Amino acid sequence: MTILGVALLALCTPIGVFLGDRLGIALGVKANVGGVGLAMILLIAAWSWLLAQGKLGGGITLGVEFWSTLYIPIVVAMAAQQNVMAAVRGGAHRAHRRHGPMTPCWP
Repeated sequence: MTILGVALLALCTPIGVFLGDRLGIALGVKANVGGVGLAMILLIAAWSWLLAQGKLGGGITLGVEFWSTLYIPIVVAMAAQQNVMAAVRGGAHRAHRRHGPMTPCWP
């Protein structure tokens, strides 16, 4: 059952977010620093541990594979959203300054 792999991710995500928040505090940033990435690392570590113990069932494998295929598009979408929000908050002048030098590069 795929739900077992999703349940494993559900255990790893809050831990990763907690560690990302703590890392942000340690770096003096008012943001979560790498919480999703840390959750994925924990998921891979848990998957490897279950594989070594011989307890990795088909359901867990399907759930982990499901989320591993979605990880990159989710992170790209999150990064794109942050870039758009930063450009909107910065105003037209800042967006022009950021993208102006790239304009001659486009055919």
